[in-house]
Amino acid sequence: MLQEIFKKPVNGFSDIFDVGIYNVATRQKVNCNNVFIQTLYCYYRGGLTPSLQQWFDGMAQQGFFCFPDKRTVFNESEFVPPSRDKNFLMTSCEYDPKLWQEVLEFYKLRQVKTVLRMKFKIDDIKNTYHKYDQAYNGFKNEPLIMIKTDMMFDFYKYPKTDYEKALFAMYAGIRSIIGNKDFAATTGSMIQCRMFGAKNATALAPILKDKKVKAAHTKYTTAYHYKKMLKELVALGFLKSEIGFNRRTYVSCRLTMKELEDAIITDIENKSLKSKVKQVEQSRLDSIKSLKRRLNNIN
Repeated sequence: MLQEIFKKPVNGFSDIFDVGIYNVATRQKVNCNNVFIQTLYCYYRGGLTPSLQQWFDGMAQQGFFCFPDKRTVFNESEFVPPSRDKNFLMTSCEYDPKLWQEVLEFYKLRQVKTVLRMKFKIDDIKNTYHKYDQAYNGFKNEPLIMIKTDMMFDFYKYPKTDYEKALFAMYAGIRSIIGNKDFAATTGSMIQCRMFGAKNATALAPILKDKKVKAAHTKYTTAYHYKKMLKELVALGFLKSEIGFNRRTYVSCRLTMKELEDAIITDIENKSLKSKVKQVEQSRLDSIKSLKRRLNNIN
């Protein structure tokens, strides 16, 4: 999705966050009973998506749903829908998987909307996600990026310059490399791939066919911009530390410069030990093969 920042400077960010909101929603664990109760609540009080409203209205015309007296369903602020309506909705979802998926999708997005205290049309989030989900083949095997909500809201609500957008893209790309680790050892070329929405150099090639993305890539991957942006990410607190050493770029959102330095030493020592262990193992295997050959010759 990061390539959308450069493809669509005006609304690329909003599309990215819409997809992010959907992803957060779908990862929620839910209580099925609450799903049916909240969906019925929205039917009685308003707030369903147009598609679900149409389904409920159609069922109501056939006599399967009714608008009960509010005094009977709202008891001391607790909502208790008629068991007849609830049972019919449950049975309908059981026999119609598409309806169940739509109800579940609606419930999860409504819950996230409440948690994030955001105002958005659930249908808009759904439509944006499914558009990109189809275009990008379900985001299969694509790395995820964890972004703080206050940062998301800042970029979502307030206009940013092209440079600020590129800076965010670099940060997000680096976060996709670090993941949940304390730090990552990577390369400048990999950071630049992730910055433009590619998980590797092979995936970058088709992305750069877009003229806007290509122009931004040419501009922001120069040695001047690359080094400048890395330093600014640390200065602004997006990254906590960054050290270029031995043709690798070490980056962290948790470790200070000194802590990252210590981590680099430990990492190099561990890799060196692993290399020595592999050499020992290979020597051992070679000796075993040699012994077998020699014993065969004796026999």
